[in-house]
Order: sequence, then C-alpha cells, then structure tokens
Amino acid sequence: MALFGKAPRPGLVKTRLCPPLTPIEAAALYGAFLRQAVVPHPGATTYLYGAPADAIDELEPYLQKGVVLRPQVGQDLWGRLAACFAELFAAGHDRVLVRNTDSPDLPRVRIDEALAACRTDRVVLGPDAGGGYYLMALAAPAAGLFDLGAVAAHEVLARTCARAAALGLDVLRLSTERDVDTYDDLLALWAARAGRPSTGT
Repeated sequence: MALFGKAPRPGLVKTRLCPPLTPIEAAALYGAFLRQAVVPHPGATTYLYGAPADAIDELEPYLQKGVVLRPQVGQDLWGRLAACFAELFAAGHDRVLVRNTDSPDLPRVRIDEALAACRTDRVVLGPDAGGGYYLMALAAPAAGLFDLGAVAAHEVLARTCARAAALGLDVLRLSTERDVDTYDDLLALWAARAGRPSTGT
C-alpha cells in the first residue's frame, strides 16, 4: 500500500485552507492527518511517497515503525501516480493500493474492500465528494490509465473512469468518503466527528 503526502512545513501544505488558517496552522493540521492516515496495514508493505523530494526527511517523525518513505517522481500528479504504481509492480507486488493523506477518517474497511476486489482487468476507485478519489487499487500495471492531461478537480473521477473504459478495464467504485481540500471540508469533518450536521461557512 502506498500513500501520497507532502512534508508538513509552512507554505507547502493545505494552501487552500490559507486563509482562514495560517500556514503554520495548516502545516500542523496536515501533520495530524499524517499521523492518523499513515498507518501500517496488516499483511501489506506500507509506503509513504512524499514531496518535495528534498524535504521528505521532515516526514520521518510522523511515521510508525515499518512504513517505508520514498520520494514522489514525476512532473505532475498523474506522472507521480504512474511512477508509483510502476515502481511497486516492478518490485514484485501483486496488488498496489494508493490512497491519499487528506482523508484522516477513512475507515480501514475501505482498504480491505479495495484489496479484496482487485483483479488484473479492474480499477478499484474510492470516490470523494468533490469529484476525485481518495483511493485507487490495481492488480496489474495499466499503461495509459493516467494519460488524463489537464483536468478540473471535480472531473477527475469521471475522466479516470472514462480512461479505464477506453483501455477495456472494469471499474469498481467503493463508497464515497470525505477528504479535506478546503476550509468548508474541514468544517464538515469537524461536524461529522461531533455528530452534528455541517453548516459550512
């Protein structure tokens, strides 16, 4: 299993939360997300792919024993995802699952469901409420899957599904889960944890 994250130093993380958060507050929030999201999964090797490469050592204090830290490689998100999957399949892994670090409350059962559903002709996706996905799992390399080009954030899931279909791959969608990209998302997360309806800003 691989997770994507960024070193939690001010100015580099959660920029869409600033304002109202300060860069230091946003970095502290992301550090908390890392501690909750980057957890070794039973029966799997867990990697954290961090960026920028020259700052990934700042992630080490957030890692539990057994998590392998590696730099992200690639010019954009799609190139980095493609490189991650390619590297891990080349290393001999028979299933590779990549999840975000923006969904600190993601139930572990979603990871189990995704791994159990993996097939060589299938893409497993965990949709988020904003039109993207918090998780992708594959049981074989899928050349061309990440050839999405410029795509708006709310179109990522739909474009990925269309690309998978063009490659002859089945798409299995898991339950929709929340991630935190904006301050409204953060308020919704807090509201969910408190068991009350979210009112936004």
